[in-house]
Amino acid sequence: MQQTIIWSSVIGVILVMGILIFFAMRVQHSPAKTYAADQGPAEIDVSNYPQEMQTLYNVFTRRCSKCHTVARPINSDFTPEEWKKYVQKMMRKAGSGLTPKTADQITKFLIYDSQHRERNTK
Repeated sequence: MQQTIIWSSVIGVILVMGILIFFAMRVQHSPAKTYAADQGPAEIDVSNYPQEMQTLYNVFTRRCSKCHTVARPINSDFTPEEWKKYVQKMMRKAGSGLTPKTADQITKFLIYDSQHRERNTK
């Protein structure tokens, strides 16, 4: 009787582990969604930007690249209000790691960049 309980428990643990491994592999191999903006340039020459904006560019690239390509926001054409909403939306995503402070820094950089960088309009 006791051996049956032990074997049932072992089989149960093996089944649960198998199911967890199966779903972990599916999540790991699911293709990431891509957008047209992902195909554009993945960096900005900020050498002529003020030092503060160069520093914020580093915050932006380090934080935003955790979840998607840096090209996506670089090649998006948002208004200042749209950037504010977009970054707030990203901050609410699980695992983003964005704090209100870093979200404000990223928003400040993206607004500055959208108002000062010449876009290739070919």
